[in-house]
Amino acid sequence: MSWSNPTRSRLGGWHLGRWLPALFLSAFAMSASAQGTGVMVSASSPGPNLLKDPFTLGLGTYILNSDTTLRLDASNAETGTDLNWDNAFGGGDLTRFRFEGAWRFAERHKARAMWFDFSRTKTRTVDREIEWGDEVFPVSTELTGKTRFSIYELAYEYAFLQREDLELAGTAGIHLTQFKAELSGTVTGGGGSGTREASDSGKLNAPLPVLGVHGLWRIHRNFWLDAAVQYFSLKYDVYDGSIIDTRIAFLWQPQKWVGVGLGYNRFDLDLELDDNDFRGKLEWVYDGPMIFYNVSF
Repeated sequence: MSWSNPTRSRLGGWHLGRWLPALFLSAFAMSASAQGTGVMVSASSPGPNLLKDPFTLGLGTYILNSDTTLRLDASNAETGTDLNWDNAFGGGDLTRFRFEGAWRFAERHKARAMWFDFSRTKTRTVDREIEWGDEVFPVSTELTGKTRFSIYELAYEYAFLQREDLELAGTAGIHLTQFKAELSGTVTGGGGSGTREASDSGKLNAPLPVLGVHGLWRIHRNFWLDAAVQYFSLKYDVYDGSIIDTRIAFLWQPQKWVGVGLGYNRFDLDLELDDNDFRGKLEWVYDGPMIFYNVSF
C-alpha cells in the first residue's frame, strides 16, 4: 500500500486543466476586440439572454478524482505523519453535487453564490506506523478514516467589458472551506495488555479571499461558453494557504427553464494551520467533468 504520491501536481506547477479557462478568457478578450472593431457582427439570437436575465441557477453532478494529503500534529506540536488519504483509504472517482446561483442586480453588477459538499468513510489495514494528532497507530491496525469537506463561496462581479454577446468581469469574493478528518481504530493498551479504542480528529474553518476573472460568451444562438479563474494566497496569523479554482463549461439554453451544460472544474487548496482545532497540513485537489441543469429568468 502506497502512502505518498510524489508525482502529485503542486500549486506552483503546470497543469493544463488548471489554466485552460484562462486560455479561453484570452480568446474572449480577442473576440471582444474583434467585435469592437466591427470584424464580428452579431445577429439577433432567440431564447434567454444570460447577459441580461436577473437570475441564473445551476445544479450539477461531478465525476471527481480527488487527491488529498493530510497531516495532524500533536497538541505538544510534535509533527505527525504525512498521509495521502486517497492512497491509504482507497480514493478514486466519486460523484458529488454542486449548486451555483447568480443575481444580476444592475447592468454591470452581479452577486454569485456556490455550495459544494464532499464526504466519505473508508476502512483499511495500515502497513506502517501512523502518528495522527495525539495518537500512534501501529502497523497492521485496522483504521477507519472519515473526511468531510464543505465549500461555500460568496462573490461580487463587475463587468468591465460588455458587448452584445460577450461579457468579461472581475470577481472578488471569499471561499469558506469547512473540513473535518478523523482516524479511529483498536490498538493495544499500555504495557502490551488488553486493547482500547483510539481516535483523534482535526477540524477547520478556513475563510480565504479570492480574486479572478469570469467570461461569458454567446457562441451561436442558444449556445454559450462560460469560463472562470480564481486565485488567492494568504499568510497571516495561524493561516498559510492558497487557492486556485478554475472552471469552464459549454451550455445549451434554448428556454429559460431548460438549459443543459457540460464542463470541467478543478479546485486546488494548499493550507497549513496552527490552531487549537487543527494543527497541521491540508493539501486537497479535486477535478473532473461535470454535467448540469441550468435555468435563467
